[in-house]
Amino acid sequence: MERDEQFIAYMKAFEASSTHFGDCAACQADEPCETGKPLHADFIAQQDAWNART
Repeated sequence: MERDEQFIAYMKAFEASSTHFGDCAACQADEPCETGKPLHADFIAQQDAWNART
C-alpha cells in the first residue's frame, strides 16, 4: 500500500471509530458494543501499520 493510501485508510478508521465513540454510551463506558468493536480494532490496526512505517 502506498504511503498516501495508508494514511487515508488510517484517518478514515480514526474518523469512524471516534464518530461512533462519540455517539455510543457503551463504548464511552469502556464496554465496546458489537458495532464499535470492529471499528476500534480497525483503527488500532491502521494506527499500528502507520506507526510501523514512520
